Amino acid sequence: MATNTLNEKLNFLFEENYADAVIPHFIKDNLHHTPRPYQEEAFKRFIYYLTDYKKRKQHAHLLFQMATGSGKTMVMAGVIIYLYDRGYRNFLFFVNSTSIINKTKENFLNPQSSKYLFSQNIEIEGKKINVREVDNFESSNPDDINIIFSTVAGLHSRFNTTMENRISNEDIIDKEIVLISDEAHHINALTKKKLNKGEIKDLKSWENTVNCIFNANKNKNLMFEFTATLELSHEAVSKKYADKIIFDYPLKQFRENGYSKEVKTLQSDLKPIDRAIQAIILSQYRMKIANKNGLNIKPVILMKSKTVKESESFEKEFHNTLRNITPLTIKNIRQRSKNNIAINKSFKYFDNLNITTQNLIDELKESFSEEKCISINSKNDSLEKQIIINTLEEKDNEFRVIFAVDKLNEGWDVLNLYDIIRLYETKDSKNNKPGKSTVSEAQLIGRGARYCPFKTNENQEKYKRKFDKDAENELKILEELHYHASYNPRYIHELNIALKETGIIGDYTIEKKLKLKDFFKQTDIYKYGIIFLNKRIKNTSATKEFRSPKIIKQHKYNFYTGLVKETSVFGNELQMKQDRMIQEYTLKKFDRQLLKKAINQFNKLQFSEIKKWFPFVKSIDDFIENEKYLGEVKVTVEGVFYKAEFAAQKQKYELAKYVLSEILKGFKATEEQYIGTKVFEPHQIKKIFKEKTLRFQIRKGGKSEVGKSILRSDIPNDLSTRIDKKDWHSYTDNFGTSEEKYLVKFIDSQMKALQEKYSEIHLLRNESFFQLINFDDGKALEPDYLLYLKDKNTENKLFYQLFIEPKGEQLIEKDKWKEDFLQSIEKKAKLNWTIENQYKVIGLPFYNEKIQKSLFGDKLKENLNIDNE
Repeated sequence: MATNTLNEKLNFLFEENYADAVIPHFIKDNLHHTPRPYQEEAFKRFIYYLTDYKKRKQHAHLLFQMATGSGKTMVMAGVIIYLYDRGYRNFLFFVNSTSIINKTKENFLNPQSSKYLFSQNIEIEGKKINVREVDNFESSNPDDINIIFSTVAGLHSRFNTTMENRISNEDIIDKEIVLISDEAHHINALTKKKLNKGEIKDLKSWENTVNCIFNANKNKNLMFEFTATLELSHEAVSKKYADKIIFDYPLKQFRENGYSKEVKTLQSDLKPIDRAIQAIILSQYRMKIANKNGLNIKPVILMKSKTVKESESFEKEFHNTLRNITPLTIKNIRQRSKNNIAINKSFKYFDNLNITTQNLIDELKESFSEEKCISINSKNDSLEKQIIINTLEEKDNEFRVIFAVDKLNEGWDVLNLYDIIRLYETKDSKNNKPGKSTVSEAQLIGRGARYCPFKTNENQEKYKRKFDKDAENELKILEELHYHASYNPRYIHELNIALKETGIIGDYTIEKKLKLKDFFKQTDIYKYGIIFLNKRIKNTSATKEFRSPKIIKQHKYNFYTGLVKETSVFGNELQMKQDRMIQEYTLKKFDRQLLKKAINQFNKLQFSEIKKWFPFVKSIDDFIENEKYLGEVKVTVEGVFYKAEFAAQKQKYELAKYVLSEILKGFKATEEQYIGTKVFEPHQIKKIFKEKTLRFQIRKGGKSEVGKSILRSDIPNDLSTRIDKKDWHSYTDNFGTSEEKYLVKFIDSQMKALQEKYSEIHLLRNESFFQLINFDDGKALEPDYLLYLKDKNTENKLFYQLFIEPKGEQLIEKDKWKEDFLQSIEKKAKLNWTIENQYKVIGLPFYNEKIQKSLFGDKLKENLNIDNE
């Protein structure tokens, strides 16, 4: 495999399990929010590079490219915490914009801010740490995190002119400084083109300033750049960052992982003012849906003009129109919006609530009054205005409309933006390619597409879309951003090209109807049948008293000695694999003082805390030696040992800390706020399984089966099952993954044996109709299928319900907790039902065509007492 860039090399190392890194507990403990999986990956790559990467540059200069809204600043905060533990105290944050500086200060320095990045009390190894803004590093506190915040221009000025609190050469000499650049793509504006004399001067001035600071200590200084939009298609930029990009998480992947809103363009052949009225009607509908479901979401609208003069003029027109709006205006907009699904839904919802046109007008006048609108157009906008637009989600922030030109194109962190209205008609495309302004508009849409987190029940994931496969759910409107534009198909085509190129939308979206078969709807199973499900409950203190944490006894650790050249990985993979060795260590056999020192690094492992979880533990030594606790804890270390033994005390100390941090995850799981009940309650099948419209994002030329019918004519033969002729398949079609289609074919192959023993057999697809809750930590899972059967030969009707989850090979290990939970259901579940032994509830191991088909088949036959030989 040819690997040229740093990012490609790290991709290879991590994917092939040659590289890994442990995220120290103090990073997660000291961040306000739990890192998402992709943020954890960013941390692991960063830590691996600094600690184990053999071609690491001591004077490291790295770049994180992460999608807009993916939490770059949270990664910055984690990087700062990690580097503090490695001895760094001085951090220089610089960016091109003053507004971004002000926003970042709020995020880093104000614990009262809803977007504060750190935990309320930052603590590492028992020492409390403060985050301080400083003007220069001469005033740094050696016990704190000291940050200089500056624009690029301001940094150059402070470094090169005589002024109070300037940054001098003496200030940086021999200091260990970490430089952090946000919106780093601006640094490359001059890299991408041939420079004139003025630009050369500008480049030398501020770039020299940055380099002067960075190079002041070539043994210790570090520089990290962060951006969402590095233009790697440009040869000069690509060459510059080939050895610097440590992590790349594009917007396309961010969207596909469910962390963004879905973007919809809404074309209207209306005047700009009528489009604005249309948008506030839709916004009011959104807010009512949120309120109905107990959600405190206040939808915000951005009204975007071409020039400041036009923006100011339209703002006046909007307020004047709203003051004088009449029922006839609303009637005309309703009449002209008949083909608009979202606007139609809005008016129908108002009708169902008996909201008259006059009532609606009164609401609109109140909700979108001048006091609740704000203009962001001036270079001299106050700090107060900047705080307002960056805290639009706050309960006490009542602003609903923003008038702007391009002041918000960068550095704007807003989650509850739901409508953008384009108030101008111009476009600048050439040769059927999106122009600069269209690309800029697409980037703004990407910024607005940040997901506004919510959940309506404890089983939902708060920070991800929930209704991609439930297009008719009324809450879907809270997962959509509407871009309102005039009716101009050519412009919309160009915009869609730009949106696809930036990854904000997929190649195309399709909708499929999931329908129950008429035959199934006539069965007694559908009319009267019962499905048993558990639920999530609070993990009360009473529950905790009887539930000590489970101490994980077996651990794995990858050890990198530094003796292997990187070329051996890429040039001779076989040699690498042959030289890797495995050794096993028992934790209690480590030097006792070393082990106690490691234990002392964790507040949760102080004896007073241990006693709370294990009432019968006698002492720390008992905790270490007793087989009930750490006595049987072992760790398997894999590494390229050669002449080196994994025996140095420092290495064992680090290993002990790693194992203890893993054990503490069990403590944390026990502390989880929720657990799953072992009591399963009955629910009517006809109220659980319904018909719905499914929506799928399809990649052009993609080979995925998702969204494709199992009945189509061109389906590969090994995936094909004529389910339209199979009464046991309760839905008319299957649009699932290849593994799901393999499962259906496998069930069909077992049908003869099943029909000999069971009078009714029904396979039901679970399209987010129900969830099961993990007993231990309250995590939710949605088994893809329910296999429901009625035994032929029992006097007292005996029913079986089997939960089945087909799983792609790449996810089997990652989702093992789901498989473990499913297989524990049969023994642990207690059914709340009056007739004993009438129902059997069973979870099966994952189905995978290549590696678990035989295991799944054996368990199916064992549980259903069938044999198809």
